[in-house]
Amino acid sequence: MKQLLISFLFFVVCNNYGYCKNRPISYQTGDSLSYYYYLVDNPKTSSSLTKAYVFFNKQIDKSLEQKDTISSINYLRLKAIIQNKLGDYYGSETTAVRALDLVEHLPVNDFTQESKMGIFNQLGRINSELLNYETALEYYNKALSIAQKPITASIIRNNIGLIYLEQLNYEKAEKEFLSAYKNSLLSDDKKEKARALDNLGYVQHKLNREASLEKLNEALKMRVEIEDNDGIYSSYKNLSQYHKDKNDLDKASSYANKAYLAAKKLNSASYIEDALSNIISLSPDPKTLEYKKLKDSIESAKQIAENKYALIKFNYLKQEQIANENKILQEKEKANRVFYQALGVLILTTSFFLYFLLKSKHRKDKIQIVYNTESSISKKIHDELANDMYYAMAKLQNDPNNNEDLLNDLEKIYIKTRDISKGIGEIDVETNFQELLYDLLINYNSEQVSIITKNLNDIDWNTVEQLKKETIYRILQELMTNMRKHSKATVVLVSFSQNNKLVIDYKDNGIGCNLKKSGGLQNAENRIKSINGTIIFESKKDNGFKAKITI
Repeated sequence: MKQLLISFLFFVVCNNYGYCKNRPISYQTGDSLSYYYYLVDNPKTSSSLTKAYVFFNKQIDKSLEQKDTISSINYLRLKAIIQNKLGDYYGSETTAVRALDLVEHLPVNDFTQESKMGIFNQLGRINSELLNYETALEYYNKALSIAQKPITASIIRNNIGLIYLEQLNYEKAEKEFLSAYKNSLLSDDKKEKARALDNLGYVQHKLNREASLEKLNEALKMRVEIEDNDGIYSSYKNLSQYHKDKNDLDKASSYANKAYLAAKKLNSASYIEDALSNIISLSPDPKTLEYKKLKDSIESAKQIAENKYALIKFNYLKQEQIANENKILQEKEKANRVFYQALGVLILTTSFFLYFLLKSKHRKDKIQIVYNTESSISKKIHDELANDMYYAMAKLQNDPNNNEDLLNDLEKIYIKTRDISKGIGEIDVETNFQELLYDLLINYNSEQVSIITKNLNDIDWNTVEQLKKETIYRILQELMTNMRKHSKATVVLVSFSQNNKLVIDYKDNGIGCNLKKSGGLQNAENRIKSINGTIIFESKKDNGFKAKITI
């Protein structure tokens, strides 16, 4: 059905002066689409086109709603054809351009090229009706530039030739009609061949070419054979004009009357009016001829005035439509602006709320970390200093004269006190942190334990923040203290690397343990969290201890 519609559309829109109507193929009684397609090309009553217009307007809305672009294009083209036939030329132009806009958004293929060609041809017809011949030629030439078949090229060249004929530019008209005739010979379409031959014969008559009458008669013979009633009317009219120009008024009148009978057979008011006008022009009465000439002049002026009025009305309605669309667009933009402003206020309010919420949480986390650290220090003082102090006091009570043992115990207490002080006291990380860190690690070196550092000198410590350096120092201090107390390790390796992040790997070959985050390990984890870093512990009994710090 769609293939039939596409073919039907092109041949309907090409219809102009010489007429190239086709007969629809295989219409079923119950098929409303086929019925209205046929009605567009063959209106039975004055209301036929109006009914078809209403039907296809509904089809456009339905196909657009279903996003069926191909059907939408076809229905819009049919609507444009109906509007043109009803005399709504500017409305027809708007509808055709709307269809063209849909075509432009589709991939290039046979359908889109055929559609564009038909729409350009339709726009040529519209402008020809409005006497805008130059614009009509532009559209016809656009259609011709994408015509691929000889028959379609013949139809378009015929339409171009008719424009030149109206402009009395017979040489150009002859060129187009001759080209149209040659193209028609390449197809099997006798109707188009007869049309091209009749137009060619008529313009060659105007140019006083030989054999012009033979071409007109040959075209008539072909049209009679294929029962092309529209074409027969055109042939009779051209033959009447030919003999009128030759001052053979008897033959001119004979063909004019035959044209009238053909018009009556077609039951077309416009054909009948045209045929009667032609008969009147052959009257010998000078007053009749004067009346005919005056009437034609008035009709022409009236047509031009109507076109101008229609254009003014069309432009006014178009401007009004644009104004309404702009108003709707402004309202939409205003609504969008209010929405985005409200959204901005909401985002800003939410951002402030989240900022203070996270700040409060961070403060709580900091307090918790300080509390955990203080608890750990308190426990360390209790476990390591208070017990040793109590043991020394007990010794003194039992044996007041044992000064040497007492001095040794006090020295041990002093050393532990110094170590705890170092663990929580301030450290100068700004002055040569690399050397400070090295001293920290090497101080744990002994006859039992070998401390090895790797790539410590490769780190650019100037790029590391003070708080992070303090944290690194304290964590390594915790790890080394933990190693000395519990691991029984003989080798410790601390390696450093720096890419997007600073990574410190700690490894020892001690006895390992079942990981339980408490004491020094818990302190280390608390510290690393405070600077948004990570620390991963790994250990198994009798398989050493590992820690990976990432900052």
